[in-house]
Amino acid sequence: MRAQPRQPGDPDHLEYAVGPWGLYSDSTHLSSFGHASLWPAYAYFLAQSKYIRGKPTSFSAHHIAYLPSLPDVIQDAYIQEYGIPASAAVLTFLKRELMQAVWLLLLDDRFMYAYVHGIVFLCGDEVMRRMFIRFLIYAADYPEKMLLACLRYFARCPCPRCRINKDKIIEMGTQNDLFRRNWVRVDDSDAITRAQMARRWVFEDGLPLTSVHIERLLDPLSLTPTRSAFSIRLREHGFNHYSLFVPDLMHEFELGVWKSIWVHLLRLLYAVGEDTIQELNMRFRQVPTFGRATIRRFSGNVSGQGKLAARDYEARLQCFCPTYEGLLRGPASTRDNGIVLDLGFDLAMWHCLAKLREHTTLTLDGLDVKTVDVGRSVRIFAKKTCTEYITFELPSKDEAARGRRKTAFNKGQGVASKVAAAALSKKRKYFSYTTYKFHAMRDYSPAIRAVASSDNFNTQVGELEHRHVKRFYARTNHNKAAFQIAQHMRRADKLRIIKMRVDSARHVNQQTQTPPIAALATGSVGCTEYDSGGGPSPNPEAARLNGSLRLEPLPYTADPLARYHVSESQREHDDLSRWLASFGETPVAQYFLAELKDHVLDRLNDLMPAGEDLYTLEDRPRVVFMHNRIYWHRVLRINFTTYDRRRTQESINPRTHPDVLLLAANDSEGDHPFWYARILKIFHVNVRVIGAANTDLQRINILWARWFRMDAAAPGGIAAKRLPRLEFVPPALDGDIPNAEFTFLNPADVVRGAHIIPAFAHGRLTSTAPARTIIHDNVRVPANQTKLPCARDAGPELDFRYYYVNIFADRDMFMRYYGGGIGHHKSATPPDIAFDNAPFRSAWEDIDEPEGLSSVDASSDEGDDPSAEGLPVDNHPLTGDEGPGFQEHGDEDDGLGHVDSDDEELDAHAQEDANVSEPDDEEAGSASGDDLETGLEGDEYAEEGFAPL
Repeated sequence: MRAQPRQPGDPDHLEYAVGPWGLYSDSTHLSSFGHASLWPAYAYFLAQSKYIRGKPTSFSAHHIAYLPSLPDVIQDAYIQEYGIPASAAVLTFLKRELMQAVWLLLLDDRFMYAYVHGIVFLCGDEVMRRMFIRFLIYAADYPEKMLLACLRYFARCPCPRCRINKDKIIEMGTQNDLFRRNWVRVDDSDAITRAQMARRWVFEDGLPLTSVHIERLLDPLSLTPTRSAFSIRLREHGFNHYSLFVPDLMHEFELGVWKSIWVHLLRLLYAVGEDTIQELNMRFRQVPTFGRATIRRFSGNVSGQGKLAARDYEARLQCFCPTYEGLLRGPASTRDNGIVLDLGFDLAMWHCLAKLREHTTLTLDGLDVKTVDVGRSVRIFAKKTCTEYITFELPSKDEAARGRRKTAFNKGQGVASKVAAAALSKKRKYFSYTTYKFHAMRDYSPAIRAVASSDNFNTQVGELEHRHVKRFYARTNHNKAAFQIAQHMRRADKLRIIKMRVDSARHVNQQTQTPPIAALATGSVGCTEYDSGGGPSPNPEAARLNGSLRLEPLPYTADPLARYHVSESQREHDDLSRWLASFGETPVAQYFLAELKDHVLDRLNDLMPAGEDLYTLEDRPRVVFMHNRIYWHRVLRINFTTYDRRRTQESINPRTHPDVLLLAANDSEGDHPFWYARILKIFHVNVRVIGAANTDLQRINILWARWFRMDAAAPGGIAAKRLPRLEFVPPALDGDIPNAEFTFLNPADVVRGAHIIPAFAHGRLTSTAPARTIIHDNVRVPANQTKLPCARDAGPELDFRYYYVNIFADRDMFMRYYGGGIGHHKSATPPDIAFDNAPFRSAWEDIDEPEGLSSVDASSDEGDDPSAEGLPVDNHPLTGDEGPGFQEHGDEDDGLGHVDSDDEELDAHAQEDANVSEPDDEEAGSASGDDLETGLEGDEYAEEGFAPL
């Protein structure tokens, strides 16, 4: 851009820059009933922060057009003109011509002048620049991509970016597949000549669109007799319009590849029979929620395929491995369950890598490797597992209606006819993956390298923007609604500009006046524990104002070094002696007070300079609790830095989200980087040490937790393709450290919350755990608290034998295990690139089991019975050998976070974050095709001139 000739009259100091733009268009329904729809086209200025563009409330989308569809009277006009109704090919041709005509109007002469010569702008940094408009992406679903690219839908070459044949899609992930992707689509003279010749045959020679001559001309490249408007306007300036159409993660994977695999996995369970479907539904209903609507409660039956959003399928993928484990039954159930778990792990890991908001070379190389693994896993699944079961379409209302009609038709023809009718009512279904969406999985890494991370071109942003036009549709009289919606949008834009001017003037006036009350309230909220990195105690008057005015429901902390926040409230409290007496003669009653004092002394020593411990265990009797009280809290909020250097907050609640992870000590056993615990109580104590130099009361926030330990018998991790498996630390035996299953934690040591899912396949404990009895039967519940601590596991009989750590709960959680997160302190080794290069076999049914497939058998799925004997601990969880795939973490960053303004409790289904909210109306993907195929030898096409990317 800077090398091209400068425009006449431009001064030497005028900078030249690119104005990157992204386009999006998709049709959407405007109402729940009826046929009202709109086809908007949005434009996004890509130089704006994606964290702002991703929020619909920022109004970053520019509504450039509402695309028209063919009128309802098109058939009447066609019959009146030609005497016969228009065929499907003619209607498709007309729709394609209409789309290109609209874009030719948008790319008019004025736009082309600005495209070539640029526009002078005063940018936000007060610098004048000549900006040249350039289109980088066009986000749309697959049918619209083919419509815009003027290509045939699901033809011989179904990809808008390359010219791979449909029958070769099956080899996705192989070396040959990588070579074929070099045959990219180019808007060259050959493609233009073919389209022009076809148009001449149609309009001058009168050949029908379905003519065999036209098909022979256009079918090798899946072209159509229409030329793209982007090609007409921009080709002469060196623009290849096929490069616009980047892959779409939402429509093509979440609602495409993964949805088709999930549906077939349900078919397998229906083929197995028994109670497997009911067991799957029950398991998903017991999966705990996580985060602020990150993983929601699975309230209904997951086997019911209703109108689901992309986020619903994403949540099923994130929680798939623990819930589907061990459900396939039969002679080869061990092998089949292992293959399915490998497939689910590969898909979940690929999805996390592809959806990262910030990439490094490590993550992009890992995405390449995992794409190869997904292709291999899908082929093994199709060959080894799917062929073992006879699968039919899922039960639905349509199937039931067909069955009733068949039964009524054959009524009175005997039992055999009725049985045959019942069999005919079910349609046989096969697993197929020869689709463009499966082929596109390998295009994400090149697209991210060429453009940006996938959240920049995910259609989810455009789907969210549909909310505005739907809201304005309700304000119209439904007559020519598109025109009225456009008027409302223009008025709303003008009102927002006026509001910005008013707010700016008001802000300037406030700067010259006395600081408002809000400044006092904001400065009053912070982490109040003196030894947690927080600031001094808040001003009581300011705290009162903040609580009464409710200026901000979750204000920022006054001290940017605060790691966490616990409420100031002291309303809920218990007398320590009476509370301990409620435990009776139990280890908790015997050791709780002594260990609490030890923890307090350790916390006080942490404040001393290195090597100058002020307190020792002999000072335990000198620790005095004010009024002998212990003060309870309901919520702990943790501030932490994510992998993409964003500061965020997580809520820890013993009733709803009790599980946390902590950095493992450097001298701990095993290679796993974290320790895990379940928070039982959040409290603080006001303590004084008698005889100390400082006799002031000091508040110390404490977590009372129960330890998990790693199950050494189940190797987990990325290399093993299994989630890390945990179990509760068992009660102390003779010779062990007493009460080792419980601990006191410093809230500042908590990294963040953990999503721990029960290992349903391994059942529950055969005997009641003493720890559960102590916690749930003897702990007195405050009068105003109606639920026990950790209500979702209430009762001593509800302990599962094992639990899984869901490393796919969100992107930040995954990066803590994968390594390489920019916002994390962790080193990792980049994965090696591997290709699926199995030797070619002419007969697919004779493909042997790949070498090493035995390693994916469900060795961890058969319920290995590890030793129940507890291992010695020293006030930390017992860890086992985790195996490859995990490295050690360093310290966690600290920075500015958020705290609550009162002791209010976060609901499990809190308001959804705008950055991660999901669309309200998506199109479902489909999968169709033939059988499976392993990879061909890498040198098969060496003589054809293909070279690796």
